[in-house]
Amino acid sequence: MTIIIVTGAPGIGKSTAVLRTARALKDRGLNVGGIVSREQRSNNIRIGFEFIDLITNDRSVLASIAGNGPKIGKYFINLAGCRFAAERLSVAVKNSDVIICDEIGPMELKSREFTDSVKKLLDVDKKVIVVVHQKIHHPLIEQFKKKSILIIDLNLENRENVYQLLVNRLLVE
Repeated sequence: MTIIIVTGAPGIGKSTAVLRTARALKDRGLNVGGIVSREQRSNNIRIGFEFIDLITNDRSVLASIAGNGPKIGKYFINLAGCRFAAERLSVAVKNSDVIICDEIGPMELKSREFTDSVKKLLDVDKKVIVVVHQKIHHPLIEQFKKKSILIIDLNLENRENVYQLLVNRLLVE
Protein backbone atom coordinates (compact mmCIF):
# COMPACT_ATOMS: atom_id res chain seq x y z
CA MET A 1 0.00 0.00 0.00
CA THR A 2 1.22 3.46 -0.93
CA ILE A 3 -0.66 6.57 0.22
CA ILE A 4 0.45 10.05 -0.78
CA ILE A 5 -1.33 13.18 0.45
CA VAL A 6 -1.38 16.45 -1.49
CA THR A 7 -2.54 19.54 0.35
CA GLY A 8 -2.24 23.30 -0.09
CA ALA A 9 -4.13 26.55 -0.14
CA PRO A 10 -7.34 26.88 -2.17
CA GLY A 11 -6.62 27.60 -5.83
CA ILE A 12 -2.91 26.71 -5.60
CA GLY A 13 -3.19 23.91 -8.19
CA LYS A 14 -3.80 20.66 -6.30
CA SER A 15 -6.33 19.35 -8.83
CA THR A 16 -4.11 20.40 -11.72
CA ALA A 17 -1.15 18.56 -10.19
CA VAL A 18 -3.08 15.31 -9.73
CA LEU A 19 -4.60 15.56 -13.23
CA ARG A 20 -1.10 15.96 -14.71
CA THR A 21 0.05 13.02 -12.62
CA ALA A 22 -2.87 10.88 -13.83
CA ARG A 23 -2.08 11.68 -17.47
CA ALA A 24 1.62 10.91 -17.03
CA LEU A 25 0.91 7.59 -15.28
CA LYS A 26 -1.62 6.60 -17.96
CA ASP A 27 1.00 7.41 -20.61
CA ARG A 28 3.28 4.91 -18.84
CA GLY A 29 0.65 2.18 -19.05
CA LEU A 30 -0.86 2.32 -15.58
CA ASN A 31 -4.62 2.15 -14.98
CA VAL A 32 -5.55 5.31 -13.10
CA GLY A 33 -9.02 5.76 -11.65
CA GLY A 34 -10.89 7.83 -9.13
CA ILE A 35 -12.21 11.35 -9.09
CA VAL A 36 -11.07 14.94 -9.23
CA SER A 37 -13.02 18.01 -8.14
CA ARG A 38 -13.09 21.14 -10.24
CA GLU A 39 -14.64 24.57 -9.84
CA GLN A 40 -17.66 25.44 -11.92
CA ARG A 41 -17.72 29.06 -13.05
CA SER A 42 -20.19 31.31 -14.81
CA ASN A 43 -19.22 34.82 -15.93
CA ASN A 44 -15.96 34.42 -14.00
CA ILE A 45 -17.85 33.76 -10.75
CA ARG A 46 -17.51 30.44 -8.93
CA ILE A 47 -20.96 28.87 -8.76
CA GLY A 48 -19.99 25.45 -7.47
CA PHE A 49 -17.86 22.36 -7.85
CA GLU A 50 -18.12 19.14 -9.82
CA PHE A 51 -16.63 15.67 -9.63
CA ILE A 52 -14.99 14.24 -12.74
CA ASP A 53 -14.44 10.49 -13.17
CA LEU A 54 -10.83 9.90 -14.26
CA ILE A 55 -11.75 6.82 -16.29
CA THR A 56 -14.89 7.91 -18.15
CA ASN A 57 -14.73 11.70 -17.82
CA ASP A 58 -18.35 11.58 -16.57
CA ARG A 59 -19.26 14.48 -14.30
CA SER A 60 -21.59 15.15 -11.41
CA VAL A 61 -22.20 18.25 -9.31
CA LEU A 62 -20.59 18.22 -5.87
CA ALA A 63 -21.96 21.55 -4.66
CA SER A 64 -23.59 24.67 -6.05
CA ILE A 65 -24.90 28.04 -4.92
CA ALA A 66 -28.43 26.89 -5.81
CA GLY A 67 -30.07 23.72 -4.61
CA ASN A 68 -30.86 21.90 -1.44
CA GLY A 69 -29.06 19.56 0.90
CA PRO A 70 -26.47 20.23 3.56
CA LYS A 71 -24.92 23.67 3.31
CA ILE A 72 -21.34 24.84 3.77
CA GLY A 73 -20.85 28.55 3.35
CA LYS A 74 -22.84 29.60 0.29
CA TYR A 75 -22.81 26.11 -1.26
CA PHE A 76 -25.43 23.38 -1.10
CA ILE A 77 -23.93 19.89 -1.11
CA ASN A 78 -25.34 17.55 -3.75
CA LEU A 79 -25.53 14.19 -1.98
CA ALA A 80 -26.29 12.44 -5.29
CA GLY A 81 -23.00 13.86 -6.63
CA CYS A 82 -21.18 12.53 -3.57
CA ARG A 83 -22.78 9.12 -4.22
CA PHE A 84 -21.48 9.34 -7.81
CA ALA A 85 -17.96 9.99 -6.45
CA ALA A 86 -18.24 7.13 -3.95
CA GLU A 87 -19.28 4.72 -6.71
CA ARG A 88 -16.42 5.86 -8.96
CA LEU A 89 -13.92 5.37 -6.14
CA SER A 90 -15.28 1.84 -5.59
CA VAL A 91 -14.79 1.06 -9.29
CA ALA A 92 -11.24 2.43 -9.12
CA VAL A 93 -10.44 0.22 -6.11
CA LYS A 94 -11.40 -2.84 -8.16
CA ASN A 95 -9.93 -1.89 -11.54
CA SER A 96 -7.09 0.61 -11.16
CA ASP A 97 -3.40 0.45 -10.31
CA VAL A 98 -3.48 4.01 -8.97
CA ILE A 99 -6.48 5.61 -7.26
CA ILE A 100 -6.87 9.39 -7.02
CA CYS A 101 -9.32 11.03 -4.64
CA ASP A 102 -9.56 14.81 -5.05
CA GLU A 103 -10.55 15.95 -2.54
CA ILE A 104 -11.35 15.06 1.04
CA GLY A 105 -12.81 18.25 2.42
CA PRO A 106 -15.71 19.59 4.46
CA MET A 107 -18.19 19.38 1.57
CA GLU A 108 -17.37 15.80 0.64
CA LEU A 109 -17.40 14.62 4.24
CA LYS A 110 -21.06 15.67 4.57
CA SER A 111 -21.84 12.46 2.66
CA ARG A 112 -21.73 9.17 4.58
CA GLU A 113 -21.39 7.24 1.30
CA PHE A 114 -18.41 9.32 0.21
CA THR A 115 -16.78 9.04 3.63
CA ASP A 116 -17.27 5.25 3.70
CA SER A 117 -15.75 4.85 0.22
CA VAL A 118 -12.74 6.97 1.19
CA LYS A 119 -12.20 4.90 4.36
CA LYS A 120 -11.76 1.84 2.13
CA LEU A 121 -8.77 3.54 0.49
CA LEU A 122 -6.89 3.13 3.77
CA ASP A 123 -6.83 -0.65 3.34
CA VAL A 124 -6.34 -1.28 -0.38
CA ASP A 125 -3.10 -2.77 -1.64
CA LYS A 126 -2.78 -0.11 -4.33
CA LYS A 127 -1.18 3.25 -4.92
CA VAL A 128 -3.40 6.06 -3.64
CA ILE A 129 -3.18 9.84 -3.95
CA VAL A 130 -5.57 11.84 -1.80
CA VAL A 131 -5.98 15.58 -1.98
CA VAL A 132 -6.83 16.98 1.43
CA HIS A 133 -8.39 20.34 2.19
CA GLN A 134 -5.65 22.35 3.87
CA LYS A 135 -7.45 23.43 7.04
CA ILE A 136 -9.60 20.40 7.77
CA HIS A 137 -9.25 18.53 11.05
CA HIS A 138 -11.05 15.20 10.93
CA PRO A 139 -10.28 11.73 12.32
CA LEU A 140 -10.29 10.28 8.79
CA ILE A 141 -7.59 12.73 7.69
CA GLU A 142 -5.49 11.75 10.70
CA GLN A 143 -5.74 8.08 9.65
CA PHE A 144 -4.49 8.97 6.16
CA LYS A 145 -1.61 10.99 7.63
CA LYS A 146 -0.53 8.03 9.78
CA LYS A 147 -0.50 5.66 6.80
CA SER A 148 0.98 8.04 4.21
CA ILE A 149 4.50 7.68 2.88
CA LEU A 150 4.60 11.31 1.75
CA ILE A 151 2.69 14.53 2.43
CA ILE A 152 3.18 17.31 -0.12
CA ASP A 153 2.18 20.85 0.76
CA LEU A 154 1.69 22.44 -2.64
CA ASN A 155 2.84 26.06 -2.92
CA LEU A 156 3.91 28.58 -5.55
CA GLU A 157 7.51 27.34 -5.49
CA ASN A 158 6.84 23.63 -5.99
CA ARG A 159 3.56 23.43 -7.86
CA GLU A 160 5.11 23.13 -11.34
CA ASN A 161 7.24 20.13 -10.33
CA VAL A 162 4.96 18.23 -7.96
CA TYR A 163 3.38 16.08 -10.65
CA GLN A 164 6.84 14.79 -11.69
CA LEU A 165 7.69 14.07 -8.06
CA LEU A 166 4.42 12.13 -7.72
CA VAL A 167 5.01 10.18 -10.93
CA ASN A 168 8.57 9.28 -9.97
CA ARG A 169 7.54 8.22 -6.47
CA LEU A 170 4.63 6.08 -7.68
CA LEU A 171 6.68 4.36 -10.36
CA VAL A 172 9.28 3.33 -7.75
CA GLU A 173 6.87 2.17 -5.03
